[in-house]
Amino acid sequence: MAHSSTVDVADLLAKLAEAQEEADRGELDPAEVPGLVRAQRIVRDVAGWPKEADSNR
Repeated sequence: MAHSSTVDVADLLAKLAEAQEEADRGELDPAEVPGLVRAQRIVRDVAGWPKEADSNR
């Protein structure tokens, strides 16, 4: 049986943006940085939100 859950897209994207800011300040493991941009694009794609709305991408 598949498990389904719902998340607020705006909240999730806000958390990813916070992580991106931490990365920009050098406070995040450099290995995690490339995944942040990709994660934001995936979330926007699944939610049907425009990818162009990502800041500075």
